[in-house]
Amino acid sequence: MSDAMYRETQSFPPWVWLIALVGAVVLVGILTMRLSTSVTREAITVRYGPLYTARVPLSEITQAEAIAYRPIRDYGGWGIRGTRKHRALNARGDLGVLLTRKDGTTVLIGSAKPRELLEALRSAGVTTEDKLPIVAKQF
Repeated sequence: MSDAMYRETQSFPPWVWLIALVGAVVLVGILTMRLSTSVTREAITVRYGPLYTARVPLSEITQAEAIAYRPIRDYGGWGIRGTRKHRALNARGDLGVLLTRKDGTTVLIGSAKPRELLEALRSAGVTTEDKLPIVAKQF
C-alpha cells in the first residue's frame, strides 16, 4: 500500500490518437506510391499511385529529351511538382524525359531508364534528343 495522498494518471484524448493514426496512414501511403509510365502509339500515360493520372497524346508532343536534372533546385523536390506550364512527375533520382508540347508547356517524367523511354517515344513517331551524359547513372 502506498502513502500517497494524491495520485493521478492522464492520457491523451482519443482525437490525438486519431490524428496520429491518420498521419501514419497518410505517410505510409505517400511512401508506397509508385510512378508508372506507359507509352502506346497514341499517348504517354503517367500514373502516380491511384490518385493522379496524366495522359499526353503523342500528337501534342513536339519534342522529347532525355535529360539529367536537379529535382530540388529545378522543381522543388520529388512527387507531382511545378506549375501548370512546367510540370514534373518524379519519384526518385535525377534522370528523366522532358516533353515539350505544341502549346509550349513541358512535362518532365522521372525515369530510371530514360533512354529506353526515349526510344519508345521515338519508335512511336516523336522527335527525340538524348541530352544525357554518355555515362549516366541508372538505377
